[in-house]
Amino acid sequence: MEDILTICDLPYDVLERILGDISLSPEDVVNFSLVNKCANEVCQRNSLWRTKFRQHYPYTFRHHDTLNKGEKVEWLQKFIPLYKSRMKLSQSILALSKTFVWSMYHDYEWPDIPRRALALFETLFEDDDNVCKNGIRYNNLYILDECYNLINSGSITMNLTLKYYAEKVYYHIYNVEIAVWEWKKWNSKINTMNTDETNNPDEAVVQAQAEYRTFDYESGLLWLILSLDPRPCLSHKTIVNFHLESLVGETMKHVEKMFPDNPLIHTLNFEHDQVTVSKWKGETCLEILQAIHTVMRHEQQFNVRESLCDSGPENYCIDKVIVSHKGSGKLLLVTAACVARRLGVHVEVHKSRYNHLLGKWKLYYIGNDGMSGYESECKECKDDKGVLQIVQNDWTDGESLDSAGMCRSVLQQIVFLAESWLKGERWPSGEPVLYDLLDEETYHQPIRVLFTAWQHVEHWKMSRLYNYMHQLYMVSNCQHTLGKVMHLSILLRINSKLTLEKLMAFRRRIGQPPNSMRDLLRMLASVDKRARTRVSELKNLLASGSNYFSSLNPLINGHWPHGWPGGEIVQKRRVDRKCWQVQFAVGEVLEQRGGDLCVVYDWDSMCVESEDTLVLMGETSLVHGTDQPFFRVLTDGGSARYLAQENLRHSRSPCHLKNPLIGRYFTAFMYPFYIPNPQKAYEYPEDANIREQNALMLKLKLSYSI
Repeated sequence: MEDILTICDLPYDVLERILGDISLSPEDVVNFSLVNKCANEVCQRNSLWRTKFRQHYPYTFRHHDTLNKGEKVEWLQKFIPLYKSRMKLSQSILALSKTFVWSMYHDYEWPDIPRRALALFETLFEDDDNVCKNGIRYNNLYILDECYNLINSGSITMNLTLKYYAEKVYYHIYNVEIAVWEWKKWNSKINTMNTDETNNPDEAVVQAQAEYRTFDYESGLLWLILSLDPRPCLSHKTIVNFHLESLVGETMKHVEKMFPDNPLIHTLNFEHDQVTVSKWKGETCLEILQAIHTVMRHEQQFNVRESLCDSGPENYCIDKVIVSHKGSGKLLLVTAACVARRLGVHVEVHKSRYNHLLGKWKLYYIGNDGMSGYESECKECKDDKGVLQIVQNDWTDGESLDSAGMCRSVLQQIVFLAESWLKGERWPSGEPVLYDLLDEETYHQPIRVLFTAWQHVEHWKMSRLYNYMHQLYMVSNCQHTLGKVMHLSILLRINSKLTLEKLMAFRRRIGQPPNSMRDLLRMLASVDKRARTRVSELKNLLASGSNYFSSLNPLINGHWPHGWPGGEIVQKRRVDRKCWQVQFAVGEVLEQRGGDLCVVYDWDSMCVESEDTLVLMGETSLVHGTDQPFFRVLTDGGSARYLAQENLRHSRSPCHLKNPLIGRYFTAFMYPFYIPNPQKAYEYPEDANIREQNALMLKLKLSYSI
């Protein structure tokens, strides 16, 4: 009888290739090493652990690979201490959930984590060798990698609270370290090429190289990916290069078909990276640009997405746009410029001298015979009504945009669209929403209007805009942008002085908020004081070590490290007759009127909001009026609503919802409901039984209907 071959009989190199697959975790490799001696020998290979280190800690690996080039590194010995630090980092991240509590009383106080609290994580693993040669702190690279691993680990329905706060830490560290460093690095290259005349005595060559760097739009697009989409993907350049080369090939086929006399079709290869002047005459350049436009816009159906709600990174990151074939018109134009440069055409991006943020850009070509001009727009595109037309786009004399200016202009448009989106969300009563008050007129508006508008803002949208503004300020250093960032920060935290009694009265009826600038400044001073107190408590939690984190569960602790406004935490118990009418519990997935799904994160036994709020939420003409339970819910579309009980019902097909705030309140989705995190469970101690009973009834109904 022949012996049965097993996986351990494969050659060591083959086994290493299998174990090095990205789908296998380090735990899988360790488990396989316990099979037998041969498996253990394969799993001890330094090259295997180098692969695993690169997959699991890409930013840290890039630092090691650059710093220790030419030296032998024991990757397993590097991997073990980093992997052991994962528990400490996870517990430190969960300390944010304990310090900055999200509840019906505290959502007004802490709509987002203060930056000074997130800054504590920059020194969480501080040591003497923390600073790299390039200025980035090495330990922060590890935090970036591990936070990304936590965000993407396991099921998308588990560890929601940990993932929510890990994402907050990740974005903060990324903006502090990677985005700033990459911008400085890229600009230093351009400035060096523009000023360096000592390495090359040929001034003409130096000037040509400097001009190439100045209009290197492809590098600018790659930086925008790093700025807007902070993922530790090291293959952005590979993806972009592959698709640009594909467009180059399609363009050459189109040129050969439509312009058989064009000299481009007789050119086999040329170094597009060294293009400093056009290789072709002006007439040939124009034909190539027309071919690129036809291929991208009409053959491959690249669509312009520039509405007010299309300010997300998916429309401004070239790695996404070039795959999905839809994005900002400006980004599509710059992509066409990159393709043209690869085909030997010197093009520049020009903007209108009117300098409107939504003004259309054009491609300006320069031939080697001195002929130059703008790319002409085809008739089909002129008649396209789907493109956002706010300003006059018919101009023939524009200003040149270099690669850095292109990045600034794109970020300005993103901020402008996000601002316009928020400003367009007006409520029917006619008063302005909060974001209308962001300019200098903020301090001339009655403070009452600030408070009234403030409670109807989805803060995750403003937090995203806050991040975009920081990116814009980094690349433009504009004081106007800095002023908006400061105003936005003020408005995000303006209610923190209200005591519990005042807050409850405010929620029932718009009372008498402060009406003078002095009162506002006094409140802002209180914000800073309370923020310092919370940050100090968080710092003590982080410094106390792992033994202290066993007390993160408030059900065990009983007391919070800080006082709540007006005293200790207030629990909502179902003891009075009003609460007996509450049919749903925190964590249940319900169906709204119209069929959309939502999850309950707070409830009131009767309406405590103003009439304006009910009008905003569409809760008018209620059969039972306001003397019925009301629920605060997170919708599947990303918003938060305040709905009457009569407009809600149990869903027959509950599922995990896509709302960015779910991790604030819930730790997991276990069909058919969400499990509240310790803070929310402590606030609603009796809702667990209601959830279980309703879930059992739902299962019985479904089984009976079958």
